Amino acid sequence: MEHDDNLGYMLDPEQAVKLERLDREHPTAGGEPECPVCSTRMVRHVEKHVAPRSGGSPFRIRLVCPSKECGRWTTYNW
Repeated sequence: MEHDDNLGYMLDPEQAVKLERLDREHPTAGGEPECPVCSTRMVRHVEKHVAPRSGGSPFRIRLVCPSKECGRWTTYNW
């Protein structure tokens, strides 16, 4: 499992795919999914890709659990 010192641990691939699906269904503010580890409402960040990207969008979405005890996160291409 990947760890980022500024965040917590990256979510497992299965959890990340499920969260992406839920987030794409409700892409507006307030539609963020709950963290699958601790059930805290995640925070959505829209980021511009800083490196070459695999898709056509210049943006990616980062979902981060704001809980200091959990801090799980994932990203997906918008």
